Amino acid sequence: MIVDQAVTEKNETTESPNRLMFVYLSGSEKGKTRIFFQDHVTVGTSDSCDLKLVPEEGGAFPEGVIADVYNDDGVNHLVPRGLNGQFSITINGQLISSNGEPAGSILSDGDTLHFGQGPSSASVLFQVMPTAFAVALPAGRTGSEIEPAHGQAAHPHPLTATLFVKELTQSLWAEIPRKAKLTALGSVGLFILILAAAIFYFISLDRKIEMLGKDNAITQIQRLHDQETINNQQKEIERLRQASEQMKLYAQTIYEKYSPGVCLIVGSYTFAEKGTGRALRYESADRAGDAVDRNGNLLISVDGAGPVVKFEYTGTGFLVEEGIIATNKHVVQPWATDQTAQIIMRQSSLVRPRLDAIVAFFPSIKNPFELRSIKASERNDLAVCSFAQGNTALPVLVLSTDDAATVIGEAVVLLGYPTGVDGLLQRIEETERQAIIAEHGRSIEDVAGGLADRGKVRPLTTAGVVSDALPTRIVHSAHTTEGGSGGPLFDRDGHVIGVNSAVLMSVDGAGSFGGSNFGVPVKSLTELLEQVHQEIGRRQ
Repeated sequence: MIVDQAVTEKNETTESPNRLMFVYLSGSEKGKTRIFFQDHVTVGTSDSCDLKLVPEEGGAFPEGVIADVYNDDGVNHLVPRGLNGQFSITINGQLISSNGEPAGSILSDGDTLHFGQGPSSASVLFQVMPTAFAVALPAGRTGSEIEPAHGQAAHPHPLTATLFVKELTQSLWAEIPRKAKLTALGSVGLFILILAAAIFYFISLDRKIEMLGKDNAITQIQRLHDQETINNQQKEIERLRQASEQMKLYAQTIYEKYSPGVCLIVGSYTFAEKGTGRALRYESADRAGDAVDRNGNLLISVDGAGPVVKFEYTGTGFLVEEGIIATNKHVVQPWATDQTAQIIMRQSSLVRPRLDAIVAFFPSIKNPFELRSIKASERNDLAVCSFAQGNTALPVLVLSTDDAATVIGEAVVLLGYPTGVDGLLQRIEETERQAIIAEHGRSIEDVAGGLADRGKVRPLTTAGVVSDALPTRIVHSAHTTEGGSGGPLFDRDGHVIGVNSAVLMSVDGAGSFGGSNFGVPVKSLTELLEQVHQEIGRRQ
Protein backbone atom coordinates (compact mmCIF):
# COMPACT_ATOMS: atom_id res chain seq x y z
CA MET A 1 0.00 0.00 0.00
CA ILE A 2 1.45 3.36 -1.09
CA VAL A 3 0.49 6.19 1.22
CA ASP A 4 0.97 9.82 0.17
CA GLN A 5 0.78 11.96 3.22
CA ALA A 6 0.10 15.60 2.43
CA VAL A 7 2.68 17.92 3.87
CA THR A 8 0.98 20.48 6.01
CA GLU A 9 2.16 22.88 8.61
CA LYS A 10 0.32 20.82 11.22
CA ASN A 11 2.25 18.23 13.14
CA GLU A 12 1.26 14.54 12.55
CA THR A 13 -0.10 14.48 16.05
CA THR A 14 -2.29 17.50 15.47
CA GLU A 15 -5.89 16.68 15.81
CA SER A 16 -7.72 16.48 12.50
CA PRO A 17 -11.36 15.61 12.01
CA ASN A 18 -11.19 12.69 9.61
CA ARG A 19 -8.71 11.26 7.18
CA LEU A 20 -9.64 11.29 3.51
CA MET A 21 -8.77 8.14 1.57
CA PHE A 22 -8.97 7.55 -2.19
CA VAL A 23 -8.60 4.15 -3.91
CA TYR A 24 -7.78 4.06 -7.62
CA LEU A 25 -10.32 1.94 -9.52
CA SER A 26 -8.83 2.26 -13.03
CA GLY A 27 -5.68 3.00 -14.98
CA SER A 28 -2.14 1.94 -14.18
CA GLU A 29 -2.61 2.92 -10.48
CA LYS A 30 -5.62 0.62 -10.06
CA GLY A 31 -5.77 -0.83 -6.58
CA LYS A 32 -3.47 1.73 -4.97
CA THR A 33 -4.58 3.91 -2.06
CA ARG A 34 -3.96 7.59 -1.13
CA ILE A 35 -4.66 8.88 2.40
CA PHE A 36 -4.67 12.59 3.21
CA PHE A 37 -4.64 14.35 6.57
CA GLN A 38 -5.44 17.86 5.31
CA ASP A 39 -8.89 19.34 4.89
CA HIS A 40 -8.31 20.34 1.26
CA VAL A 41 -7.27 17.89 -1.48
CA THR A 42 -6.68 18.96 -5.07
CA VAL A 43 -7.58 16.50 -7.83
CA GLY A 44 -6.04 16.80 -11.30
CA THR A 45 -3.45 15.64 -13.79
CA SER A 46 -0.39 17.66 -12.89
CA ASP A 47 2.32 16.49 -10.52
CA SER A 48 1.44 19.34 -8.16
CA CYS A 49 -2.03 17.91 -7.50
CA ASP A 50 -2.59 15.99 -4.25
CA LEU A 51 -4.55 13.22 -6.03
CA LYS A 52 -3.16 12.76 -9.53
CA LEU A 53 -5.54 11.14 -11.95
CA VAL A 54 -4.26 8.59 -14.48
CA PRO A 55 -6.51 8.05 -17.56
CA GLU A 56 -7.14 4.66 -19.19
CA GLU A 57 -4.59 3.47 -21.73
CA GLY A 58 -4.76 5.65 -24.82
CA GLY A 59 -6.70 8.48 -23.09
CA ALA A 60 -5.70 12.01 -22.03
CA PHE A 61 -6.88 14.59 -19.44
CA PRO A 62 -6.68 18.40 -19.58
CA GLU A 63 -3.61 19.71 -17.72
CA GLY A 64 -4.03 21.16 -14.25
CA VAL A 65 -6.47 20.93 -11.34
CA ILE A 66 -9.83 19.43 -12.24
CA ALA A 67 -11.59 19.54 -8.85
CA ASP A 68 -11.14 20.21 -5.13
CA VAL A 69 -12.28 18.11 -2.20
CA TYR A 70 -12.99 19.96 1.09
CA ASN A 71 -13.56 18.70 4.59
CA ASP A 72 -15.55 21.32 6.50
CA ASP A 73 -16.05 20.13 10.07
CA GLY A 74 -16.76 16.59 8.93
CA VAL A 75 -18.77 17.53 5.85
CA ASN A 76 -16.98 16.57 2.62
CA HIS A 77 -17.83 18.05 -0.72
CA LEU A 78 -16.41 18.07 -4.24
CA VAL A 79 -16.02 21.36 -6.11
CA PRO A 80 -15.19 21.08 -9.86
CA ARG A 81 -13.05 23.63 -11.62
CA GLY A 82 -14.01 25.04 -15.01
CA LEU A 83 -15.90 22.03 -16.43
CA ASN A 84 -16.82 22.22 -20.08
CA GLY A 85 -19.25 20.19 -22.10
CA GLN A 86 -16.62 17.65 -23.19
CA PHE A 87 -15.45 16.75 -19.68
CA SER A 88 -17.74 15.49 -16.96
CA ILE A 89 -17.62 14.33 -13.36
CA THR A 90 -20.05 11.78 -11.91
CA ILE A 91 -20.64 10.66 -8.32
CA ASN A 92 -22.04 7.16 -8.16
CA GLY A 93 -23.05 7.53 -11.82
CA GLN A 94 -24.85 10.89 -11.29
CA LEU A 95 -23.52 13.82 -13.31
CA ILE A 96 -22.68 16.77 -11.01
CA SER A 97 -23.58 20.36 -11.86
CA SER A 98 -20.99 22.66 -13.42
CA ASN A 99 -22.63 25.95 -12.30
CA GLY A 100 -19.64 26.84 -10.18
CA GLU A 101 -21.41 26.87 -6.80
CA PRO A 102 -18.83 27.22 -4.04
CA ALA A 103 -20.37 24.42 -2.00
CA GLY A 104 -20.02 21.91 -4.82
CA SER A 105 -21.43 18.37 -4.33
CA ILE A 106 -21.60 16.57 -0.98
CA LEU A 107 -19.45 13.40 -0.76
CA SER A 108 -20.35 10.40 1.37
CA ASP A 109 -18.22 7.58 2.60
CA GLY A 110 -18.00 4.92 -0.17
CA ASP A 111 -18.90 7.17 -3.13
CA THR A 112 -17.41 6.31 -6.54
CA LEU A 113 -16.03 9.30 -8.43
CA HIS A 114 -15.65 9.10 -12.19
CA PHE A 115 -13.76 11.79 -14.15
CA GLY A 116 -14.04 12.13 -17.95
CA GLN A 117 -15.45 9.79 -20.59
CA GLY A 118 -14.24 6.75 -22.53
CA PRO A 119 -10.46 6.20 -22.59
CA SER A 120 -9.99 9.76 -21.25
CA SER A 121 -11.43 8.82 -17.88
CA ALA A 122 -10.45 7.71 -14.40
CA SER A 123 -12.34 6.33 -11.39
CA VAL A 124 -11.57 6.49 -7.68
CA LEU A 125 -13.30 5.33 -4.53
CA PHE A 126 -13.79 7.96 -1.79
CA GLN A 127 -13.68 6.93 1.85
CA VAL A 128 -13.53 8.74 5.16
CA MET A 129 -11.17 7.28 7.73
CA PRO A 130 -12.29 7.84 11.36
CA THR A 131 -10.22 10.14 13.54
CA ALA A 132 -9.29 7.27 15.86
CA PHE A 133 -7.36 5.56 13.07
CA ALA A 134 -3.61 6.05 13.51
CA VAL A 135 -1.04 5.71 10.86
CA ALA A 136 2.39 4.41 11.69
CA LEU A 137 5.10 3.76 9.16
CA PRO A 138 7.52 1.12 10.52
CA ALA A 139 11.18 1.49 9.65
CA GLY A 140 12.13 0.07 6.28
CA ARG A 141 8.50 -0.27 5.08
CA THR A 142 6.80 1.53 2.25
CA GLY A 143 3.23 1.03 3.40
CA SER A 144 1.29 1.88 6.48
CA GLU A 145 -0.69 0.00 9.05
CA ILE A 146 -4.03 1.50 9.91
CA GLU A 147 -5.62 0.30 13.10
CA PRO A 148 -8.89 1.45 14.66
CA ALA A 149 -8.78 3.10 18.04
CA HIS A 150 -9.56 0.97 21.06
CA GLY A 151 -13.26 0.57 21.54
CA GLN A 152 -14.20 2.26 18.26
CA ALA A 153 -15.60 0.24 15.41
CA ALA A 154 -14.53 0.92 11.84
CA HIS A 155 -16.37 0.03 8.70
CA PRO A 156 -14.03 0.55 5.74
CA HIS A 157 -15.21 -0.32 2.23
CA PRO A 158 -14.60 -4.06 1.39
CA LEU A 159 -12.28 -3.16 -1.47
CA THR A 160 -10.33 -0.84 0.80
CA ALA A 161 -9.95 -3.59 3.39
CA THR A 162 -8.80 -6.09 0.76
CA LEU A 163 -6.22 -3.69 -0.63
CA PHE A 164 -5.10 -2.83 2.85
CA VAL A 165 -4.51 -6.48 3.70
CA LYS A 166 -2.67 -6.94 0.41
CA GLU A 167 -0.35 -4.03 1.10
CA LEU A 168 0.14 -5.17 4.69
CA THR A 169 1.11 -8.65 3.49
CA GLN A 170 3.62 -7.20 1.04
CA SER A 171 5.07 -5.04 3.82
CA LEU A 172 5.39 -7.99 6.18
CA TRP A 173 7.02 -10.11 3.45
CA ALA A 174 9.53 -7.32 2.84
CA GLU A 175 10.48 -7.35 6.55
CA ILE A 176 11.28 -11.09 6.55
CA PRO A 177 15.04 -11.84 6.20
CA ARG A 178 16.22 -13.38 2.91
CA LYS A 179 17.50 -16.53 4.62
CA ALA A 180 14.15 -17.04 6.32
CA LYS A 181 12.41 -16.48 3.02
CA LEU A 182 14.60 -19.09 1.30
CA THR A 183 14.03 -21.51 4.18
CA ALA A 184 10.29 -20.92 4.02
CA LEU A 185 10.25 -21.30 0.24
CA GLY A 186 12.32 -24.46 0.51
CA SER A 187 10.00 -25.85 3.16
CA VAL A 188 6.98 -24.97 1.06
CA GLY A 189 8.64 -26.50 -2.02
CA LEU A 190 9.53 -29.62 -0.07
CA PHE A 191 5.98 -29.83 1.27
CA ILE A 192 4.60 -29.41 -2.25
CA LEU A 193 7.02 -32.06 -3.53
CA ILE A 194 6.03 -34.47 -0.74
CA LEU A 195 2.38 -33.69 -1.33
CA ALA A 196 2.80 -34.26 -5.08
CA ALA A 197 4.67 -37.52 -4.40
CA ALA A 198 1.92 -38.63 -2.02
CA ILE A 199 -0.77 -37.73 -4.55
CA PHE A 200 1.17 -39.57 -7.30
CA TYR A 201 1.63 -42.56 -4.99
CA PHE A 202 -2.03 -42.75 -4.12
CA ILE A 203 -3.01 -42.28 -7.79
CA SER A 204 -0.59 -45.07 -8.76
CA LEU A 205 -1.89 -47.21 -5.90
CA ASP A 206 -5.45 -46.56 -7.01
CA ARG A 207 -4.53 -47.53 -10.58
CA LYS A 208 -2.81 -50.66 -9.33
CA ILE A 209 -5.86 -51.54 -7.27
CA GLU A 210 -8.02 -50.92 -10.33
CA MET A 211 -5.72 -53.08 -12.49
CA LEU A 212 -5.72 -55.79 -9.82
CA GLY A 213 -9.49 -55.61 -9.80
CA LYS A 214 -9.56 -55.99 -13.58
CA ASP A 215 -7.02 -58.85 -13.39
CA ASN A 216 -9.11 -60.54 -10.73
CA ALA A 217 -12.20 -60.11 -12.88
CA ILE A 218 -10.35 -61.54 -15.90
CA THR A 219 -9.01 -64.38 -13.74
CA GLN A 220 -12.50 -65.09 -12.47
CA ILE A 221 -13.88 -65.09 -16.02
CA GLN A 222 -11.02 -67.37 -17.14
CA ARG A 223 -11.66 -69.63 -14.14
CA LEU A 224 -15.34 -69.85 -15.03
CA HIS A 225 -14.40 -70.51 -18.67
CA ASP A 226 -11.94 -73.22 -17.62
CA GLN A 227 -14.53 -74.75 -15.34
CA GLU A 228 -17.04 -74.72 -18.18
CA THR A 229 -14.45 -76.32 -20.46
CA ILE A 230 -13.74 -78.98 -17.83
CA ASN A 231 -17.45 -79.62 -17.42
CA ASN A 232 -17.88 -79.93 -21.19
CA GLN A 233 -14.89 -82.25 -21.38
CA GLN A 234 -16.30 -84.37 -18.56
CA LYS A 235 -19.63 -84.52 -20.38
CA GLU A 236 -17.83 -85.48 -23.60
CA ILE A 237 -15.79 -88.12 -21.75
CA GLU A 238 -18.97 -89.49 -20.22
CA ARG A 239 -20.63 -89.45 -23.64
CA LEU A 240 -17.67 -91.26 -25.19
CA ARG A 241 -17.64 -93.72 -22.29
CA GLN A 242 -21.30 -94.48 -22.82
CA ALA A 243 -20.74 -94.69 -26.58
CA SER A 244 -17.81 -97.03 -25.94
CA GLU A 245 -19.94 -99.20 -23.70
CA GLN A 246 -22.68 -99.22 -26.31
CA MET A 247 -20.12 -100.02 -29.00
CA LYS A 248 -18.76 -102.89 -26.95
CA LEU A 249 -22.23 -104.26 -26.44
CA TYR A 250 -23.05 -103.68 -30.11
CA ALA A 251 -19.81 -105.37 -31.25
CA GLN A 252 -20.32 -108.27 -28.85
CA THR A 253 -23.85 -108.80 -30.10
CA ILE A 254 -22.71 -108.87 -33.73
CA TYR A 255 -19.82 -111.18 -32.91
CA GLU A 256 -22.00 -113.68 -31.06
CA LYS A 257 -24.62 -113.70 -33.79
CA TYR A 258 -22.59 -113.57 -36.99
CA SER A 259 -18.98 -114.70 -36.29
CA PRO A 260 -19.83 -118.39 -37.10
CA GLY A 261 -20.57 -117.24 -40.67
CA VAL A 262 -17.20 -115.47 -41.14
CA CYS A 263 -14.47 -117.80 -42.43
CA LEU A 264 -10.68 -117.83 -42.65
CA ILE A 265 -9.58 -118.36 -46.26
CA VAL A 266 -6.22 -120.04 -46.87
CA GLY A 267 -4.85 -120.44 -50.36
CA SER A 268 -1.72 -121.19 -52.36
CA TYR A 269 -0.65 -120.70 -55.97
CA THR A 270 2.28 -121.51 -58.26
CA PHE A 271 3.45 -120.48 -61.74
CA ALA A 272 3.41 -122.91 -64.69
CA GLU A 273 4.83 -122.64 -68.16
CA LYS A 274 2.29 -122.11 -70.87
CA GLY A 275 1.80 -125.16 -73.08
CA THR A 276 3.97 -127.59 -71.10
CA GLY A 277 2.51 -126.92 -67.66
CA ARG A 278 5.94 -127.19 -66.04
CA ALA A 279 6.09 -125.37 -62.71
CA LEU A 280 8.59 -122.67 -61.80
CA ARG A 281 11.27 -124.03 -59.49
CA TYR A 282 14.10 -122.59 -57.45
CA GLU A 283 17.45 -122.93 -59.13
CA SER A 284 18.71 -125.12 -56.26
CA ALA A 285 17.46 -126.44 -52.97
CA ASP A 286 19.63 -124.04 -50.97
CA ARG A 287 18.11 -121.04 -52.78
CA ALA A 288 14.56 -121.92 -51.78
CA GLY A 289 12.65 -118.90 -50.42
CA ASP A 290 14.21 -116.22 -52.60
CA ALA A 291 12.40 -115.97 -55.92
CA VAL A 292 13.84 -112.50 -56.72
CA ASP A 293 17.15 -110.98 -55.67
CA ARG A 294 17.67 -107.39 -54.47
CA ASN A 295 18.19 -106.16 -58.02
CA GLY A 296 14.92 -107.65 -59.21
CA ASN A 297 16.50 -110.60 -61.02
CA LEU A 298 14.65 -113.93 -61.00
CA LEU A 299 16.21 -116.78 -59.07
CA ILE A 300 13.69 -119.30 -60.40
CA SER A 301 12.95 -121.02 -63.69
CA VAL A 302 11.05 -124.01 -65.13
CA ASP A 303 14.44 -125.73 -65.49
CA GLY A 304 15.40 -125.22 -61.83
CA ALA A 305 16.59 -128.14 -59.71
CA GLY A 306 15.01 -126.93 -56.48
CA PRO A 307 11.46 -127.24 -55.11
CA VAL A 308 8.42 -125.71 -56.82
CA VAL A 309 7.93 -122.00 -56.10
CA LYS A 310 4.78 -121.87 -54.01
CA PHE A 311 3.05 -118.74 -52.59
CA GLU A 312 0.68 -119.05 -49.59
CA TYR A 313 -1.71 -116.40 -48.35
CA THR A 314 -4.77 -115.82 -46.15
CA GLY A 315 -7.95 -113.79 -46.38
CA THR A 316 -11.49 -113.49 -45.02
CA GLY A 317 -14.90 -114.42 -46.40
CA PHE A 318 -18.50 -114.54 -45.13
CA LEU A 319 -21.62 -116.50 -45.94
CA VAL A 320 -24.14 -114.59 -48.10
CA GLU A 321 -26.22 -117.56 -49.22
CA GLU A 322 -26.21 -121.22 -48.41
CA GLY A 323 -23.05 -122.64 -49.97
CA ILE A 324 -21.83 -119.22 -51.23
CA ILE A 325 -19.34 -116.86 -49.60
CA ALA A 326 -18.28 -113.35 -50.57
CA THR A 327 -14.71 -112.09 -50.42
CA ASN A 328 -12.31 -109.81 -52.30
CA LYS A 329 -11.24 -110.41 -55.87
CA HIS A 330 -7.59 -110.29 -54.85
CA VAL A 331 -8.27 -113.19 -52.39
CA VAL A 332 -9.19 -115.55 -55.26
CA GLN A 333 -6.60 -113.94 -57.58
CA PRO A 334 -3.81 -113.13 -55.09
CA TRP A 335 -1.07 -112.63 -57.71
CA ALA A 336 -2.81 -109.43 -58.85
CA THR A 337 -1.59 -107.55 -55.78
CA ASP A 338 1.57 -109.50 -54.89
CA GLN A 339 4.71 -107.56 -55.83
CA THR A 340 6.92 -110.63 -56.31
CA ALA A 341 4.30 -112.28 -58.51
CA GLN A 342 4.09 -109.15 -60.66
CA ILE A 343 7.88 -109.15 -61.17
CA ILE A 344 7.78 -112.81 -62.20
CA MET A 345 5.01 -112.23 -64.75
CA ARG A 346 6.77 -109.17 -66.22
CA GLN A 347 10.13 -110.93 -66.66
CA SER A 348 8.77 -114.30 -67.75
CA SER A 349 5.92 -113.92 -70.17
CA LEU A 350 5.83 -117.68 -70.80
CA VAL A 351 4.50 -118.51 -67.32
CA ARG A 352 1.10 -117.88 -65.80
CA PRO A 353 -0.20 -118.12 -62.20
CA ARG A 354 -2.14 -121.18 -61.16
CA LEU A 355 -4.35 -121.41 -58.06
CA ASP A 356 -3.44 -124.72 -56.45
CA ALA A 357 -5.70 -124.66 -53.39
CA ILE A 358 -8.20 -122.39 -51.66
CA VAL A 359 -10.12 -123.53 -48.57
CA ALA A 360 -12.31 -121.94 -45.92
CA PHE A 361 -12.19 -122.56 -42.15
CA PHE A 362 -15.35 -121.60 -40.24
CA PRO A 363 -15.33 -121.15 -36.44
CA SER A 364 -16.25 -124.27 -34.46
CA ILE A 365 -15.96 -126.38 -37.63
CA LYS A 366 -12.91 -128.68 -37.60
CA ASN A 367 -12.81 -129.57 -41.27
CA PRO A 368 -12.16 -126.97 -43.95
CA PHE A 369 -14.34 -126.45 -47.02
CA GLU A 370 -12.77 -126.38 -50.46
CA LEU A 371 -13.79 -123.23 -52.32
CA ARG A 372 -14.45 -122.72 -56.01
CA SER A 373 -14.36 -119.25 -57.46
CA ILE A 374 -17.52 -118.75 -59.48
CA LYS A 375 -17.56 -115.01 -60.21
CA ALA A 376 -15.19 -112.04 -59.86
CA SER A 377 -16.22 -108.44 -60.48
CA GLU A 378 -14.65 -106.68 -63.43
CA ARG A 379 -14.94 -103.26 -61.79
CA ASN A 380 -14.70 -103.83 -58.04
CA ASP A 381 -12.54 -105.82 -55.65
CA LEU A 382 -15.26 -108.45 -55.15
CA ALA A 383 -15.64 -112.18 -55.78
CA VAL A 384 -18.01 -114.98 -54.79
CA CYS A 385 -17.08 -118.59 -54.20
CA SER A 386 -19.12 -121.72 -53.76
CA PHE A 387 -18.52 -124.70 -51.46
CA ALA A 388 -20.29 -127.88 -50.46
CA GLN A 389 -21.97 -126.76 -47.21
CA GLY A 390 -24.06 -129.90 -46.83
CA ASN A 391 -25.90 -130.05 -43.53
CA THR A 392 -23.47 -127.77 -41.70
CA ALA A 393 -25.42 -125.04 -39.84
CA LEU A 394 -23.93 -121.65 -40.59
CA PRO A 395 -25.57 -118.19 -40.21
CA VAL A 396 -26.21 -116.26 -43.41
CA LEU A 397 -25.27 -112.59 -43.03
CA VAL A 398 -27.94 -110.03 -43.92
CA LEU A 399 -26.98 -107.53 -46.64
CA SER A 400 -28.09 -103.92 -46.20
CA THR A 401 -30.30 -102.27 -48.80
CA ASP A 402 -29.56 -98.70 -47.69
CA ASP A 403 -27.51 -96.22 -49.68
CA ALA A 404 -23.90 -96.18 -48.47
CA ALA A 405 -23.97 -92.36 -48.18
CA THR A 406 -26.46 -92.65 -45.30
CA VAL A 407 -23.92 -94.30 -43.01
CA ILE A 408 -21.36 -91.46 -42.99
CA GLY A 409 -20.46 -90.71 -39.38
CA GLU A 410 -22.03 -93.92 -38.15
CA ALA A 411 -20.29 -96.55 -36.04
CA VAL A 412 -19.34 -99.81 -37.76
CA VAL A 413 -17.99 -103.20 -36.68
CA LEU A 414 -15.60 -105.28 -38.76
CA LEU A 415 -15.12 -109.05 -38.46
CA GLY A 416 -12.10 -110.71 -40.05
CA TYR A 417 -8.76 -112.44 -39.73
CA PRO A 418 -6.10 -109.68 -39.93
CA THR A 419 -2.55 -111.14 -40.07
CA GLY A 420 -4.16 -114.51 -40.86
CA VAL A 421 -2.80 -117.62 -39.12
CA ASP A 422 -0.10 -115.65 -37.28
CA GLY A 423 -2.76 -113.55 -35.60
CA LEU A 424 -4.65 -116.63 -34.47
CA LEU A 425 -1.49 -118.20 -33.06
CA GLN A 426 -0.74 -115.04 -31.02
CA ARG A 427 -4.16 -115.25 -29.36
CA ILE A 428 -3.55 -118.66 -27.72
CA GLU A 429 -1.30 -119.89 -24.92
CA GLU A 430 2.38 -120.36 -25.68
CA THR A 431 2.42 -124.09 -24.95
CA GLU A 432 -0.54 -124.75 -27.20
CA ARG A 433 0.98 -122.56 -29.90
CA GLN A 434 4.25 -124.48 -29.83
CA ALA A 435 2.36 -127.79 -29.98
CA ILE A 436 0.38 -126.73 -33.07
CA ILE A 437 3.50 -125.49 -34.87
CA ALA A 438 5.40 -128.67 -34.01
CA GLU A 439 2.59 -130.87 -35.26
CA HIS A 440 1.27 -128.86 -38.22
CA GLY A 441 4.09 -126.50 -39.14
CA ARG A 442 4.63 -127.74 -42.68
CA SER A 443 2.42 -125.08 -44.31
CA ILE A 444 -0.06 -122.30 -43.48
CA GLU A 445 -2.94 -124.56 -44.44
CA ASP A 446 -1.68 -127.27 -42.08
CA VAL A 447 -1.33 -124.78 -39.19
CA ALA A 448 -4.85 -123.49 -39.90
CA GLY A 449 -6.04 -127.09 -39.79
CA GLY A 450 -4.37 -127.58 -36.38
CA LEU A 451 -6.07 -124.41 -35.06
CA ALA A 452 -9.46 -125.51 -36.43
CA ASP A 453 -9.03 -128.95 -34.85
CA ARG A 454 -8.66 -127.23 -31.43
CA GLY A 455 -11.53 -124.75 -32.06
CA LYS A 456 -9.14 -121.75 -32.19
CA VAL A 457 -10.37 -120.25 -35.46
CA ARG A 458 -12.25 -117.14 -34.35
CA PRO A 459 -12.55 -113.84 -36.22
CA LEU A 460 -11.21 -110.64 -34.65
CA THR A 461 -13.68 -107.83 -33.91
CA THR A 462 -12.72 -104.17 -34.45
CA ALA A 463 -14.88 -101.06 -34.38
CA GLY A 464 -14.66 -97.69 -36.06
CA VAL A 465 -16.58 -94.93 -37.80
CA VAL A 466 -17.44 -94.35 -41.45
CA SER A 467 -15.74 -91.11 -42.47
CA ASP A 468 -16.79 -91.07 -46.11
CA ALA A 469 -18.82 -93.07 -48.59
CA LEU A 470 -18.39 -93.07 -52.37
CA PRO A 471 -20.14 -95.13 -55.04
CA THR A 472 -17.24 -97.61 -55.11
CA ARG A 473 -15.54 -97.06 -51.71
CA ILE A 474 -16.48 -96.84 -48.05
CA VAL A 475 -13.82 -95.17 -45.89
CA HIS A 476 -13.78 -96.34 -42.28
CA SER A 477 -11.50 -96.41 -39.25
CA ALA A 478 -11.98 -100.02 -38.06
CA HIS A 479 -8.48 -101.49 -37.73
CA THR A 480 -7.46 -104.16 -40.20
CA THR A 481 -4.47 -105.38 -42.17
CA GLU A 482 -3.42 -108.13 -44.57
CA GLY A 483 -5.55 -111.20 -43.95
CA GLY A 484 -8.60 -109.10 -43.11
CA SER A 485 -9.43 -108.62 -46.80
CA GLY A 486 -12.95 -109.75 -47.60
CA GLY A 487 -14.35 -109.30 -44.08
CA PRO A 488 -17.94 -108.02 -43.56
CA LEU A 489 -18.49 -104.42 -42.37
CA PHE A 490 -21.63 -104.16 -40.18
CA ASP A 491 -23.86 -101.19 -39.32
CA ARG A 492 -25.72 -100.77 -36.01
CA ASP A 493 -28.59 -102.91 -37.25
CA GLY A 494 -26.25 -105.86 -37.83
CA HIS A 495 -26.53 -105.55 -41.61
CA VAL A 496 -23.52 -105.81 -43.91
CA ILE A 497 -22.88 -102.43 -45.56
CA GLY A 498 -19.57 -103.27 -47.22
CA VAL A 499 -16.82 -105.79 -47.91
CA ASN A 500 -13.51 -104.80 -46.36
CA SER A 501 -10.43 -104.56 -48.56
CA ALA A 502 -6.85 -104.27 -47.35
CA VAL A 503 -5.55 -103.22 -50.78
CA LEU A 504 -4.39 -99.60 -51.02
CA MET A 505 -4.30 -99.53 -54.83
CA SER A 506 -7.30 -99.82 -57.12
CA VAL A 507 -7.61 -103.22 -58.77
CA ASP A 508 -7.72 -101.65 -62.23
CA GLY A 509 -4.49 -99.72 -61.50
CA ALA A 510 -6.22 -96.35 -61.74
CA GLY A 511 -4.31 -95.02 -58.73
CA SER A 512 -4.35 -94.93 -54.96
CA PHE A 513 -7.36 -94.29 -52.80
CA GLY A 514 -6.94 -92.09 -49.76
CA GLY A 515 -8.37 -93.06 -46.39
CA SER A 516 -7.68 -95.01 -43.21
CA ASN A 517 -9.20 -98.28 -44.40
CA PHE A 518 -11.81 -98.91 -46.98
CA GLY A 519 -14.26 -101.41 -48.35
CA VAL A 520 -16.55 -102.00 -51.31
CA PRO A 521 -20.22 -100.96 -50.78
CA VAL A 522 -22.58 -103.91 -50.40
CA LYS A 523 -24.64 -102.68 -53.34
CA SER A 524 -21.85 -103.83 -55.68
CA LEU A 525 -21.91 -107.25 -53.99
CA THR A 526 -25.69 -107.49 -54.47
CA GLU A 527 -25.28 -106.72 -58.18
CA LEU A 528 -22.53 -109.38 -58.46
CA LEU A 529 -24.79 -112.00 -56.80
CA GLU A 530 -27.60 -111.13 -59.23
CA GLN A 531 -25.19 -111.75 -62.13
CA VAL A 532 -24.27 -115.14 -60.62
CA HIS A 533 -27.94 -116.14 -60.38
CA GLN A 534 -28.59 -115.06 -63.95
CA GLU A 535 -25.66 -117.13 -65.23
CA ILE A 536 -26.78 -120.19 -63.22
CA GLY A 537 -30.28 -119.75 -64.59
CA ARG A 538 -29.02 -119.60 -68.16
CA ARG A 539 -26.96 -122.77 -67.65
CA GLN A 540 -29.95 -124.59 -66.28
